[in-house]
Amino acid sequence: MTDLKGQGALVTGSCIGLGAAIARRLSAAGAKVVVTGFPVDRGQALAKEIDGAFIAADLLKVDECRALVRQSIERLGRLDILVNNAAVSERATLEEVTPEMFDRQFHLIVRAPILLAQAALAELKARTGVIVNIASVNSHVGWPNLLCYAAAKAALVNVTKNLANGLKYARVRVHGVNPGWIDTEGERAMMEKLGHPKDFLEREGKRFPIKRLLKPEEVADAVGWLVSSGAAAFSGVVCDLEQFPVTAMCHPEDTEPMQ
Repeated sequence: MTDLKGQGALVTGSCIGLGAAIARRLSAAGAKVVVTGFPVDRGQALAKEIDGAFIAADLLKVDECRALVRQSIERLGRLDILVNNAAVSERATLEEVTPEMFDRQFHLIVRAPILLAQAALAELKARTGVIVNIASVNSHVGWPNLLCYAAAKAALVNVTKNLANGLKYARVRVHGVNPGWIDTEGERAMMEKLGHPKDFLEREGKRFPIKRLLKPEEVADAVGWLVSSGAAAFSGVVCDLEQFPVTAMCHPEDTEPMQ
């Protein structure tokens, strides 16, 4: 268990799924955590569970990104850790994508983390803090119906490397995590929306090396280590967290797309 006692953390998109798992992980290590995202009632319940704080914010809006950081510092008294997890993964092929869909995904996945980092910079410098950006293995190359999502995540990986380089002498570490396919309630809802049966994730998971998909807690453990003193010597690390080396996004047993 990493020791984050006394530190303050802001985790975006943390009401459910992977973000909630990260918030719980950081809290278990001793950090005070600000939860933000949707649905609001779930976020408020989680903040109460982990003795943290919930702050509502629409990260598609510039002013609310900046206000979220300011209010987080006010509530926590400090900010040492920023985890940019919020995302939207609308499915659309080249034929289906719209300008509005492009803007939503790039504003939430790329612009918001930059704005949040900018607003938090003075505090992170004072604390020799850490930023972790949650990207995706789709940042290498995604399925055809994840065109904008994959492109935005690739941009976030580039942002991660550039921030790590730009902030190296300020001793603000910046890392990225590229999770593979995770079994979350949001992913289950999306698969049902796409017409797959309720047991689709279980069936697909059996084709993987450990016979299941990743769990949010497993990715959260990696984030917990990256923000800890145990990783103090590293910056600019981008980890692929999947059950096989990620190259052309082909399944380890066949080349049929899984989604």
